Amino acid sequence: MIIIRLLILGIFLLVIPTLTGTILGKEKGTTENPVYCWISGQMLLWAGFLVLCVPLILRKHPFSYACTLFHGYQGVLLLAAIFIMIFRMRRRVRGAEIEDKKRNRKSVGRPTIIWWIAFWLLLCLQWVLTIFLAYEEGDDAFYFATATITEQSNTMYLILPYTGFSTGLDARHGLAPFPVWIAYLAKVSGIPALVVAQVILPLALMGMAYGIYYLIAKKLCTGKEETVPMFMVLTEVLFLFGGYSLFTAENFLLVRAAQGKAVIACIILPFLLYLVMRMLDKLNKQEKSGAGFWLLMAATTTAACLCSTLGTILSSMLLGIAGLCTAVSYRKGRILIPMALCCVVPVCMALLYFVVH
Repeated sequence: MIIIRLLILGIFLLVIPTLTGTILGKEKGTTENPVYCWISGQMLLWAGFLVLCVPLILRKHPFSYACTLFHGYQGVLLLAAIFIMIFRMRRRVRGAEIEDKKRNRKSVGRPTIIWWIAFWLLLCLQWVLTIFLAYEEGDDAFYFATATITEQSNTMYLILPYTGFSTGLDARHGLAPFPVWIAYLAKVSGIPALVVAQVILPLALMGMAYGIYYLIAKKLCTGKEETVPMFMVLTEVLFLFGGYSLFTAENFLLVRAAQGKAVIACIILPFLLYLVMRMLDKLNKQEKSGAGFWLLMAATTTAACLCSTLGTILSSMLLGIAGLCTAVSYRKGRILIPMALCCVVPVCMALLYFVVH
């Protein structure tokens, strides 16, 4: 039974996001990468969960309503992904594609293999430390208790996690319902919310974080593929020895990976940085970013709001600074329009915070 539950959880954490990520358009070297599909698909799912869940929380609807609506949202995205995949397969010239892959394939040297082995060994070490050396973090008493109460009571932010007594709506935390998403995973898999948050979810989120650094490495090390595993190993070493403070991104990833604030620091903001790098690369090549790219950037800023109310400020600030620097450096003021549209949801969530707080 536990194997079946783990498989179900794996489907919701790996398979569904990867399939969903294929919706955003096909671009050579990016969306063909399963890591990119996985991360971008998860951003779409997180963004949809926020948009669906927050109105239900403010209206004090049961948790089961949010689960039903999110099931429907995922179903629509999966159907769209299937139709798009079938459409692309019909247009694909199979022989030419195989020919191009064979032509572009390069032999991997022994040092590169050794570096990749070192990367996977260090990643497995971090996974083992995360599972078997659970760290007592004070915020877990609120966030993980909230996820457990949400699953068991079928309410959202109407019961105090510290005492278990009923209370008025906790609108401040309800605007960033990341613990509710954890409760959703617990409900669909049948695994207790505390186990999902403390044991299983950190493995997936840690893999997602290193997947983003892999995408950044591919972008920075263009033409020098052999340096990518070296970059990844160096990143792991920095994370392993970055616990000099309780508030570093390294400490957040290794100690409190399943908390929303850690997801912002280690996943959302690095992925936004990667998207900005892609945008600048397009500008250098005199190419336009497609609608799928801007949809993904908007979904990522929306996903930041799911993780923490602070995500509304940080994501908008990052895009604002990047947009102003890009407009001045490339003399393209029109780039500010789509970047401003990507910040619509964070701005609305920030205004809503002042209304309900």
